[in-house]
Amino acid sequence: MSEHDAPGPIAEQDWFVRARVRIREEHHAHSLEQKLRTFRPGQEVELVQWGRASQEVDTDAWWTTSHYIPAAHIVPADKIEVLEVLEERRPEADA
Repeated sequence: MSEHDAPGPIAEQDWFVRARVRIREEHHAHSLEQKLRTFRPGQEVELVQWGRASQEVDTDAWWTTSHYIPAAHIVPADKIEVLEVLEERRPEADA
């Protein structure tokens, strides 16, 4: 989000989405450990998004599912197609 964008919705609770996605456009991503990973069109991978309660809901990027953050790679949301949501907890409070 740039400083000129209107703020998005605020999460009422911690949230996450785990999904099977298809890469639509080639993307090169470095992890914090400086390991390069190339995502190619048509490739299917499992990615996640998540956020914390009281913070803006940001869905601009997806992460590889590595629980070790320095090894994770980030893919912009506009370069993927969600094929199947495998698991999720919405940012809105549970009813």
